[in-house]
Amino acid sequence: MDTSRCNEVASKAGALRCASRSRALLALLAVLLVPATARPASDPVRTDHLDSRLVAQAAAAVPGQTLTLGLLLEHDPHWHTYWRNPGDSGLPTRIELDLPEGVVAGPIEWPHPERFELADIVNFGYGGRRLLPVTLTVPADYAASSLPIRASASWLICEIECIPGEAGYALDLPVAASAADDARWSDDFAAARAALPQSATASLAIAEGSDAIALALSGLDAGAPPTQWQWFPETPEVFANGALPEWQRTADGWQARWRKSEYFTQLPADIALVAVDGAGTAWRFPARLDASLVLAAGTAQSQVATGDTAVLGLLPALLLALLGGLVLNLMPCVFPVLSMKAMSALEAADHRGELRRHGLWYTAGVVATFLLLAGALLVLRAGGEQLGWGFQLQEPRFVAVVALLLFAMALSFSGVWALGGRFVGAGQRLTEGRGARAAFFTGALAVVVASPCTAPFMGTALGWALVQPTASALAVFAALGVGLAAPMLVLGFAPALARALPRPGPWMEGFRQLLAFPLYLTVVWLLWVYGEQTSALGMAWLLAALTALAFALWLVGRRPAMRSPGFRRVAAVAAAAALAIAVDLPLSASAPPPATAGATAAGDDRAEPWSEQRLAELRDAGRPVLVNMTAAWCITCLANERIALATDTVRQALATRGVVYLKGDWTRSDPAITRYLARYGRNGVPLYVLYPPGGGAPSVLPQLLTASGVADAVLALPPAPPQETAP
Repeated sequence: MDTSRCNEVASKAGALRCASRSRALLALLAVLLVPATARPASDPVRTDHLDSRLVAQAAAAVPGQTLTLGLLLEHDPHWHTYWRNPGDSGLPTRIELDLPEGVVAGPIEWPHPERFELADIVNFGYGGRRLLPVTLTVPADYAASSLPIRASASWLICEIECIPGEAGYALDLPVAASAADDARWSDDFAAARAALPQSATASLAIAEGSDAIALALSGLDAGAPPTQWQWFPETPEVFANGALPEWQRTADGWQARWRKSEYFTQLPADIALVAVDGAGTAWRFPARLDASLVLAAGTAQSQVATGDTAVLGLLPALLLALLGGLVLNLMPCVFPVLSMKAMSALEAADHRGELRRHGLWYTAGVVATFLLLAGALLVLRAGGEQLGWGFQLQEPRFVAVVALLLFAMALSFSGVWALGGRFVGAGQRLTEGRGARAAFFTGALAVVVASPCTAPFMGTALGWALVQPTASALAVFAALGVGLAAPMLVLGFAPALARALPRPGPWMEGFRQLLAFPLYLTVVWLLWVYGEQTSALGMAWLLAALTALAFALWLVGRRPAMRSPGFRRVAAVAAAAALAIAVDLPLSASAPPPATAGATAAGDDRAEPWSEQRLAELRDAGRPVLVNMTAAWCITCLANERIALATDTVRQALATRGVVYLKGDWTRSDPAITRYLARYGRNGVPLYVLYPPGGGAPSVLPQLLTASGVADAVLALPPAPPQETAP
């Protein structure tokens, strides 16, 4: 190659290198000059107790792609702003954007909130450093060199007092073919994304009840149960923010009852809940309205969160009711009537046919009375009354009548009076003797006296029955009656048992008088119940009525010795007057004041009065709680308190684990307690529920307690969190 050709090639190569360097320099210059004309973040704004600014996740906007902005909030310590549902007070933060034509902004993408509590007020919001993301869509034909964004935001920031705040922001982003994330805000956007609720695969159904919302959760993947999650209602004024859903395991998943907001009007079409599991992952559960849950939530609320009753069918419920009726014979409530039955059985021991007929009529009386009470209970509940098993003994007038009847029977057993040949129409005739009528009405009296007791197996069966169709409910009550009557029924059809009975003889008169004393003790108990329901004055009036009744029956007993017709007439008038006083005084006594929700029974100074609000406060604070639902007329309840709950063993266990002891008194009708019982599938007392610390699932203790059993259950709880001391 000649010299001129070489020089030409060298000259072209130098020109190419020079042009390449120039282009690189211009590109570098363009990059260096971008921050001078475009800002990927607004200037920070300081307002009351809050620093805020508008930031972008990427350093540039890319046509045809989305761009995420964020309102970055840095709260002063102890101050907070609000979530989309602020809770009991507050306002959600709002962002308004002014964007170029064609650029579209979505709504705020709300990370899951925190709970903020002050006294009885519960709010949902954010503290510390939090970012609220908003997604923009930049059109593909966007041709400008920059993307100008103007925004304004408003909020309410609170500690104890609340201060409204607002600010404006200006943000200009360059437009480029691609863009990397801005490292300054990457951690904030990552934290916000991690806190955004994910779409849940499980199905959530809800329905409206009388005072609560029923929830049914199905298709939940294995993992931590919903009892260990934090729940936030996305839709305001539906759920009580201070309450929590009380989840129970069912055959199909989980069910719960969540108390309504005091501002509730109706269920909106769109409702969602946000749940945060133990790992901090948030899930969003859109709810669908399910009318099939309305009956469970609206009438008894026992299909919701009943646990053991939710999986029952008719046959298991019948078997449980039969077993419960058998065990009911061992309850102290039934002892007085069993003493009368024992007397009748002894008198008929030599007549197997009569003993058999007696057992059948007694069974008929028991079953018929159970069905009568069950029918009345179902009708009243269908009419909106909040009643449960044993409801008749919540009425002082009924207690007075039963006390008068048992006292009359006890006086007869003691020999004060006896049924005369021409003396008819008295209640004594109904239960004395060996005839069919006596057997039938003795069975009826057994049910009346046994109704304060709830035996093992019985509570679960009745809880299931009272939310079933009428035919199934009555079948369960009939099975309960057959179980109660079974010992007397079997006695008539088992010759070997009949032969084991002692033979009748003169000794039976002394035995008869001895059996009066259980009846007297039952009258003493009913007097105390009447005094608890009314007042000391009311109990005094009932004592006066019993005295008048005793005088009247004493005159009746003296009647065979009265020879003078005039004396007999005077005695008859005195007896009638005494009987009128006996019936009228307790029934005309002034009505007692309504029962106070959560009042404690038996004056237990260790127990706090139960209320839904107090229980919710303790649960929110993570405290362990023992709830005792009792009544003065429930002998099983009183026995459990003496044998177990009042012992030093249980007291020490409660103190060791820091368990708060709440007692609810159902002596008088209390709708709040009735609803609470129904929540655990029960329609009578006793009920003992032990709540672990930290919001875990509660456990129901047996209906017959022992001191060691209660202490072991309490000591199995993890230690309670330390209590905060008041400044």
